[in-house]
Amino acid sequence: MKKSEVQLFPIFSSAWLKGVSEDSLEQLKQISEIVTYKDKETIYAIGGPQSFLYGTVSGKVQVRLALTEIEPVLGHIHHPGAWFGESELLLGVDGLVEMKAAGGVRLVRIAYSRFRPLANERPDLWEAFARLASMNQLLAMSAANDLAQRNTRKRITAALLRLGGWRGALQGAEPTDTVVASQQELADLSNIALSKISVYLGEMATEGLIRLEYGRTVLLDLDGLRRVVEE
Repeated sequence: MKKSEVQLFPIFSSAWLKGVSEDSLEQLKQISEIVTYKDKETIYAIGGPQSFLYGTVSGKVQVRLALTEIEPVLGHIHHPGAWFGESELLLGVDGLVEMKAAGGVRLVRIAYSRFRPLANERPDLWEAFARLASMNQLLAMSAANDLAQRNTRKRITAALLRLGGWRGALQGAEPTDTVVASQQELADLSNIALSKISVYLGEMATEGLIRLEYGRTVLLDLDGLRRVVEE
């Protein structure tokens, strides 16, 4: 990637890269490339080839999870500034999750085959990589904690805040007021029947906390939503 082109993107200012020397950061940019995906296009699939580290420049990326007995379901949404794809490099396996574009997406990607030798020469990159892995692990723990909420209203609200990037985010990614997820996806994520989540979301809309749109939920009152979780 050309230096002038890379400099346009704040993606290399993400929290996991703090502490990396300017020279190492410049070398990282030089082995990066820009890729784009259309709405609903799969970036990589569960069990499929996965040999890149990705940074979200623009758009939203859905993280979809699967157990053996179910189809992939929405687990999280990455926003501009978020990086992903480190787990497969650490474990030496194919895709552990499905990453899918939610609308048009622009990403920076770095091939493992090029990152590994560079990081071997520059240990500050391995230290940064460990920070990224820890940040995404803590995000997963935050999601598990949300699911453990016994109060259904709190569980749904916590999930909405996290999907919008307002809860559990450590990478410094750009949050959004618009959660691109269907009510069925929210129901699956909150472990509740579709018929029941529709009632809860309707009540929240009546209270002015959210606005329901086709395939998305707009977060209108962030402070009010936080109070629901904390009360």
